[in-house]
Amino acid sequence: MSSLLRSVILAAGKRLLGLSLGRKANDFRDLFGQFRQVLELHNTAAERIADMGEKLSGEYIFDIVYIRQAYDELHRIFSGFIQGFSVQTKDRYPGLRGRLDTIDHEIRQLIDHDEVPSADIVVPLSAAGTNRLRDVGGKMANLAEAGRLPEVTIPQGFVITTRAFDEFLDHNGLSEKVSGLSERWEKDVSALDDVRSAVLAGAIPPPISAALGNALDELACSGPLGFLAVRSSAVGEDGEYSFAGQFETILNLPADLPSLSSAFKQVIASLFSPGPFLYCKRIGCDAAAIKMAVGCIPMINASSSGVTYSSDPSGNSNEILINATWGLGKSLVEGQVDADTYWLDRSPQPAVREKKIGAKTTIIVAAEHGGTEVMKTPAEMVQSAVLNDEELLVMANQALQIEHLFRRPQDIEWAMDRDRRITVLQTRPLQQNISSRTERMTVGPDKPSVLQNFSGIPVRKGTGAGEVFIPAAADDLDGFPKGGVLVARHDSSHFIRIMPYASAILTDMGTATSHMSSLCREFRVPTAVNCGTATASLLNGQQVTVSIGEDGAVVYDGIHRDIFASSGNEAIEELYEFRKKKYLLRYIFPLNLVDPYRDDFSPEGCRTLHDILRFIHEKMVLELVEAAEGGLSDRTAVRLDLPVPAGIVAVDLGGGIEPGERGKAVTIERVTSIPLRAVLDGLTYPGAWHTEVVALHAGDLFAGMMKLADLTAPTAGNPTSNLAVVSGEYLNLSLKFGYHFTMLDCYCSPNRTNNHIFFRFSGGATDLVKRSRRIRLIESILKTSGFICESRSALITARISNIGQDEMVGMLNMIGRLLAYTRQLDAVLHSDESTDLHISSFLRGDYRL
Repeated sequence: MSSLLRSVILAAGKRLLGLSLGRKANDFRDLFGQFRQVLELHNTAAERIADMGEKLSGEYIFDIVYIRQAYDELHRIFSGFIQGFSVQTKDRYPGLRGRLDTIDHEIRQLIDHDEVPSADIVVPLSAAGTNRLRDVGGKMANLAEAGRLPEVTIPQGFVITTRAFDEFLDHNGLSEKVSGLSERWEKDVSALDDVRSAVLAGAIPPPISAALGNALDELACSGPLGFLAVRSSAVGEDGEYSFAGQFETILNLPADLPSLSSAFKQVIASLFSPGPFLYCKRIGCDAAAIKMAVGCIPMINASSSGVTYSSDPSGNSNEILINATWGLGKSLVEGQVDADTYWLDRSPQPAVREKKIGAKTTIIVAAEHGGTEVMKTPAEMVQSAVLNDEELLVMANQALQIEHLFRRPQDIEWAMDRDRRITVLQTRPLQQNISSRTERMTVGPDKPSVLQNFSGIPVRKGTGAGEVFIPAAADDLDGFPKGGVLVARHDSSHFIRIMPYASAILTDMGTATSHMSSLCREFRVPTAVNCGTATASLLNGQQVTVSIGEDGAVVYDGIHRDIFASSGNEAIEELYEFRKKKYLLRYIFPLNLVDPYRDDFSPEGCRTLHDILRFIHEKMVLELVEAAEGGLSDRTAVRLDLPVPAGIVAVDLGGGIEPGERGKAVTIERVTSIPLRAVLDGLTYPGAWHTEVVALHAGDLFAGMMKLADLTAPTAGNPTSNLAVVSGEYLNLSLKFGYHFTMLDCYCSPNRTNNHIFFRFSGGATDLVKRSRRIRLIESILKTSGFICESRSALITARISNIGQDEMVGMLNMIGRLLAYTRQLDAVLHSDESTDLHISSFLRGDYRL
């Protein structure tokens, strides 16, 4: 290579990228090899997660031996995955190993039944999700999970954990008395009385007392704190078994430390009552082994209260049932009042079917100085409806959301305050014989019309019905109808936003090991990917029924309720191993790191193995981008001879450029790098590159002159300005056209799970308004292809991953055309209307300015 070309590359690298070339060529080649190895580990981990999801989804019988062996293998893969990633990133994210260790610790506790007490005596209700089930008990864990739904309001509050329960028993010498209590009780019923009395007379340990006092102070900081509701939350309560009515609830308790301490002991003491021990004997568990957590929430001054069943337990699964009464709900749940009953249709847009207004002759209210009292209902309220239609519809929609969240019908308690605001107080599985949906539709003599038969990949078998929704972009989900059928071009982890409300999902492209597929298995959303033409075959707003089975997806015209025929009960969920599995999966499958632009996209934000997988994949791509920008070789660089003056110098890592005469410019025909060839085909597409100069207005000219220092950098006509680092399947391209800077990094292989495109564009010679319009144009066009974008003023970054090689070639060709088309475009974007016009023109293949 000539010394001139060598100096050209060195200078261009420093000017364009702002980085010195400290990394040797072999260093970058080694890093690229590490990148390939980490990608293979990523694929293996994704496949193992998908396999566990399928095996543990409920369709297979398994035992704890399988769980232990499958997880051991998964952990070994993740350990190697993180080790390889740490080498690639020079241990830039040291906290990631610690997150894996923490998650591994939680999973092995579940597998080995190794009960380790919570480190906290008190936790905020907002932090008491199902991942802390053993610390906060079933009732509070379920309530916290429901509170994460955007349209569900739960109270503020805190939970006194099972650690406090253990410490209280130990402090008062009761742990040994409780051990073996079930056997002693069967021989001597007074054994329970002795323990219960000892609990009520027990002393609160100082650390617990201090923690309760601090929790009350913190709760008071959020607003006036008058009275509390203190509720049981035993481990196992409101889960597979409800323990309904077995434990103590104290309402309208003065919010002071002595009252709370006494209530804490009352709730614990209720565990050692005959009712819970009889209940446990009936279901085959040891009541003495149960641990009790206690929930503390501000008392709601309820104008009305009630219970919503998301599915009528009498057997009509097409209806939602709501009971309501005036005042507190205690009279309703204890059967003390003739409450109102409302039936609503369970369609995507619920409608009120029937009302029965009860004679609510008494009402329970909060007493002025604490506790509750029964009053005679005012005459004008006795036969008045508690709820109006609008409120009923709100409650019905909330019930369907909560049911979707927990993947089974729910029994939901709620209260409405004096301002008619609805607060959910409790949700638990509805105790009824629930049949699972058929894997495929069973049709009778009157067969519905088949719209389409897609031979896609079934991710989650099942059926769903609703209104078709086809998003314009992966994150364009604001208008998604509740109960709708999502039909999209690509799969995307952004779809987690609508999964609680989706009855089914179909995508044209996708794999069974993608992030979205894992989410669909977790949420049990019937899903088929790789359907090919779903977005072209179905229409927005169309009413359809989708049946997904082994062969793909069948779409029927209209909504057909007979699709949900019974296929037997879910007795497998009563197995001990299956219940254990459900807790274990919470540390493996949920995806919390969805948006890489959020501040919590970090090692500390990884709560599951799926999060770690997502984090590493995102960061290793960015690591390679940075390395490519700084890892130019001075031995294999060649200049590309193109029919447009793009001025690109290519650095071949191997397999990207066909061998030829040394020192001679390379024609486009000799480019064997799949991604670079696709970009070049687009860049040189007839009509996309405009050679004529677009006139600048005076204001634009002045704005450009303010950047005069940039003119010392190489320009579009200078063959040293634009640099490409390539292999057969990889491209990192840095372009500077005038004042416009573009960086494109992509990997385009036959394995779609490896593939990604990362795109960054900034700059411009015109005023900020026109530059912003061009950013909006680029963003709009990229979003139509499924890119996730972030933009601000004159900068945009966009990314997409998990796409097939052929489709990716088309995307890169489009990006090449877009780069050529937009070189001078900001100068003609005089209005928002003009911007919209040019977006439409580009999308239909008209590249005139």
